[in-house]
Amino acid sequence: SRFFSRLFNKISFRDFGTLILTQGKSESLTIEADQELLSELIAEVRGDTLVLGIDDDWLNRIGKVISSVFNNEEHRIIYHLTFTDISEIKVSGKCTLQCSALTADNLKLKVSGLGNITIDKLESKVLDSSISGRGDFKISGRADEHKLRVSGSADVDAANLASQTAQITISGQGNATLRVQDSLDITISGLGQVNYYGQPKVRQVISGFGKSKRLIES
Repeated sequence: SRFFSRLFNKISFRDFGTLILTQGKSESLTIEADQELLSELIAEVRGDTLVLGIDDDWLNRIGKVISSVFNNEEHRIIYHLTFTDISEIKVSGKCTLQCSALTADNLKLKVSGLGNITIDKLESKVLDSSISGRGDFKISGRADEHKLRVSGSADVDAANLASQTAQITISGQGNATLRVQDSLDITISGLGQVNYYGQPKVRQVISGFGKSKRLIES
């Protein structure tokens, strides 16, 4: 276990592994990993950002990530991080992130690569999400305003995230399911699809073969 002498409110999680987030009254980190990997890991605060991943040697990082993709090794590294406050989370590579509850005034999420992200019980005024690559993103809770950008073939499940307003832009083959009460702005290019629950006022601009669909509660 390690504790941090410098405060952070942003997280950059990269390369591969599993990150389990818990919001608490102090910051601490425990890492589970094979002995040969521990010496190659970075877990340090740079400015206001906690960086978690493989060391800064690019060739080493690329080799490790490629190996994890083909050998399903993302569970060889498990980070257990307790944090007090967070405003931004960046995930890149073949990473899994799990968080059971998160409260933040404004939260920015940026996911690229093969990220698999699950956040339960979010409470936020504004959620600003950018999901690219082949990532999967599942989130529930409440965000008064949800801004979402999806590219590549990413899949977003926000069916249980209650929002007053939402703005979504999809390019490529991405798919997203939302829950919106008041207003929904949709922009789709390519083959993207937006499904939504609720009866918001909808404004949409769709090019290519994209489509949107209102879903009925079962």
